[in-house]
Amino acid sequence: MNKVERKISRTTLYSITFCFFLLLINAILGVILTRQSSNSMRELIRSRMLDISNTAASMLDGDALEQISAEDADTEEYKQILKTLTYYQDHIDLKYIYCIRDLGNKEFVFSVDPTVEDPGEFGEPIVYTDALYTASLGTPAVDSEPYVDRWGRFYSAYSPVFDSKGKVGGIVAVDFAADWYDEQISRQIRTTLLISLMTLLFGTAIVLLIASQFRKRFLRLYDELNSLSDGIEMMAKELADESVLADTTKLLHEEETDDDVAYDEISTLSNKVRTLQKGLGRQISFVRIKAYRDGLTGLENRNAYWEYVNEIDEQIKNGKASFAVAMFDVNGLKRINDAEGHENGDRIILKAADILKTTFAGEHIFRIGGDEFVVIMNTDENGMQERIDSFDKLVDEVPPVSGEISLSVSKGYAVYHKEKDWDYQNVFVRADRQMYAQKRAHYGTVGDRRQNRE
Repeated sequence: MNKVERKISRTTLYSITFCFFLLLINAILGVILTRQSSNSMRELIRSRMLDISNTAASMLDGDALEQISAEDADTEEYKQILKTLTYYQDHIDLKYIYCIRDLGNKEFVFSVDPTVEDPGEFGEPIVYTDALYTASLGTPAVDSEPYVDRWGRFYSAYSPVFDSKGKVGGIVAVDFAADWYDEQISRQIRTTLLISLMTLLFGTAIVLLIASQFRKRFLRLYDELNSLSDGIEMMAKELADESVLADTTKLLHEEETDDDVAYDEISTLSNKVRTLQKGLGRQISFVRIKAYRDGLTGLENRNAYWEYVNEIDEQIKNGKASFAVAMFDVNGLKRINDAEGHENGDRIILKAADILKTTFAGEHIFRIGGDEFVVIMNTDENGMQERIDSFDKLVDEVPPVSGEISLSVSKGYAVYHKEKDWDYQNVFVRADRQMYAQKRAHYGTVGDRRQNRE
């Protein structure tokens, strides 16, 4: 009986150990998922901020912004800049939007501010941030930490406005309230923690149920062995036969040395652990796929895009980069959505995505906006032009989606040159400019960049 009692103690210890192990896994995965979800939400918000500032910057004339002064408030150039900024101030969910002038030596001042109440005066100093300085060098950036000025506490996105010579003629700043920014992150963390807690509680319930079943099963086996042992001992005493006593001793020895019961319980619990691990692993894989795959087209999304851009920047630093960037923008999507409905707009997007998949099979294809796509591949000028020609041919062959709705795509590309490109953004900007030049030609306008975005 002592051996059986030792088995009970050992099995209980194993059950407790496995229970703790499962709960620890759930807790660790909860922390990991919380961090990943928080980082993904933070990246999405930063991308949205940059989208707004980049779009606004692309609609401004860098030459005019560079020359503007406080005395030019009544000029047509000043009014056009103010009108563009006012549109964003009135129609986009942001706190403030304004233009900044770089005085050099990391000193920055207001230039044009459409704020009605308490605007930044022309020439009034701007609070310096590292992101602002990065934008002054030609690369859009977002504050990683909030700053405080007389209007409040903010995170800001900054995008350079380039003049006709390709130099930074000014900077567009978009302010978002830090409380709003922090609340979005906190809300995501709370949601993820709640889901993790529910998963943890659910896992705990399963573990307790399994442990309870193990205990019931083992106690039942224990009672049966106990009853069997008592019966065998009684029979041996009653018979008092040497052969029977010898057989009894052998049977009791087998009972004391047989670990099949304990092994079976541990194996069952181990299988359950593996099952839960596989299930949780699939959940993590699913979350990652959702985080890095565009739901409509199946292409890689903005999160995947920025992750790959970071990899390219590392390759550039290490002198191992070789790539080309192609920008694609579906023409007239907003008009199609407004006039024909979003279903037809989605069909247009899917047609463009299918052609990109066919033309650039095996390459990195990203959908970075509603109607914007980026392809990053390893090729030269000739190879890229051949792909672009193939793309144009396939676009021309696409029949109208509905009525008069036809697929039209503006595009531009640029190839990385080690001698003049110090990061990915340099190549991207060239491709972006070429794409917008084609879009302007498509619409037959020069200044209305907002129409181009439609």
